[in-house]
Amino acid sequence: MQLAFGLPWLLLLIPPTLGLVWWWYRRRRPPERKIAGLWLWQKAVRKGRARRRFDLRLFLLLLSALLGLLALTMPKVSLDRPGELVVVLDASASMAATDVSPSRLERAKELARERLSASPRAVLVIAGRSLQTFGPAAGRSLLGSLEGLRPEGTDTDLETAVARGKALLPSARVLTIADRPTPSGSDGYINVAGNGANVGITAIGPGFVAVGNAGPGLWRGELLVDGRRYALEVPALGYSSLEVPSSTPNARIVGNDALTLDNEARFSRRLVRVEVSGRSPALERLLALLGTSRGSPGEMAFEIGTPRREPGRFTVFFAREASGQATVWDVERTLPYLRGAELVGYSLPIPPAPAAPNWQPLAISETGQALAWHHPSGVYLPPAESLQNLPAFPVLLYNLIAPRGELRSGLLTPSETFLPRPRPDQPLPPTLTLQLAPWLALLATLLLALEFYFFQYRVARERLETLPSPA
Repeated sequence: MQLAFGLPWLLLLIPPTLGLVWWWYRRRRPPERKIAGLWLWQKAVRKGRARRRFDLRLFLLLLSALLGLLALTMPKVSLDRPGELVVVLDASASMAATDVSPSRLERAKELARERLSASPRAVLVIAGRSLQTFGPAAGRSLLGSLEGLRPEGTDTDLETAVARGKALLPSARVLTIADRPTPSGSDGYINVAGNGANVGITAIGPGFVAVGNAGPGLWRGELLVDGRRYALEVPALGYSSLEVPSSTPNARIVGNDALTLDNEARFSRRLVRVEVSGRSPALERLLALLGTSRGSPGEMAFEIGTPRREPGRFTVFFAREASGQATVWDVERTLPYLRGAELVGYSLPIPPAPAAPNWQPLAISETGQALAWHHPSGVYLPPAESLQNLPAFPVLLYNLIAPRGELRSGLLTPSETFLPRPRPDQPLPPTLTLQLAPWLALLATLLLALEFYFFQYRVARERLETLPSPA
């Protein structure tokens, strides 16, 4: 239960108001009393001094003034009764940080247990590498789902988790327990983030390792790469990279910090399995040089011919024939596999246009003639034999094949290494809010009516009854 005031500054007027009522009451003219003699009056006064009687009228006036002022402050009482509840629990990698004892996730699980235990019907949504939902069921029956939970996800989609929970229990309120910003659609939010310093490996590849520093100051430490130690300095809230001689490095940060999941990383390569339909000696030689293997089903496909369907997997098409030549004037520069593959200025054969939909020009001539095409799941190029002596050809195929054969282990997510920081909690709205002002005002009015009836109206009526009747 919570008590809040709409105008709390009016509480300061209570002492002077009560003092004013007491002063006004005490200075009023005392009522006249008829007595038989002065001796009897003095005796009555001495008895009154020995034992003062409770002054009911003064009590009613003071209490009504107090209740009236409290009503002006607009008080309200909020009650949070157990009801249906959806708990969304963040299980991203940053929740493994130990800057909150014993860890962010363990603290979140403790808070989730408290809320679920009090709910008669609940849904638990765990937002990790994938969304896991439990319920609807009695809150206590969901507590076992928290046992053995480990941080594993990266870039967790909390908004989707909130929507999933609402779909399972539409009438329930949603409480999110996480270390990242409040997701939209959540009714309440508890932040379990801390302010711990952290350093982690954010990228690794052939010949390099990148390290990020989430701490407030310069980090000086060591990196162990393939058994060899390297000294490294990383600026606050920044990155540093280290060049190493290995094309398949295995790296580890020496020492511990708030998050250990990002302190180790490894890079290696494997052969990419491809399928080839049609015969092209130039393509066969290049695929052998790039270290691919043949197998079915392949991760990539190479076909000789014009696209006549939507590719079901990433497919590189080579035209069987072409008509005419044109010089490349511009390319679609947003495609990552064109990095380092310089085509502008080179003369290419003009392939037939694709017969399937959703293909867009990849390279065009000055007159707008398409010389190559791209699709979300493929590339369409001129004949391979016309490209074999072009420097960009092996670079382009390398960019298409190599990423599929790269194996990286480790967290390697800067958004998790740069740990989310504490944010203000957003409590769940109360299930019942009662405005006290009308009831306090009604009670104050009732007390004033009682005071008027017993101490003014009745006294006046008794006086009228004792007056002699006119002859």
